[in-house]
Amino acid sequence: MGLFSLYKPKEYKYRYIYYDPKKEAQKEREKQREAAEKMAESGEYKPTIRRGTFREMAQQNSKARSEMSRQSNIRLIIIMALLFAIAYFLLK
Repeated sequence: MGLFSLYKPKEYKYRYIYYDPKKEAQKEREKQREAAEKMAESGEYKPTIRRGTFREMAQQNSKARSEMSRQSNIRLIIIMALLFAIAYFLLK
């Protein structure tokens, strides 16, 4: 019992008994599908995947991957040069 400590009641955390995440995800997918069907019927539907998008994404990923490997190689060369310089001065 401290001088300024006040009593704090224990917080009640309610856990849902009948919560099913798979069912929630299924309902969400059904809502999205129904919305897409309504848009298709009204003529406003535009597909998000167009011809060549996978090829473009693959090219972007390969460019990023090659750039990262180049930077990694440069860092490795600099670290090795520093280690050789330190070893040279310690053994001299």
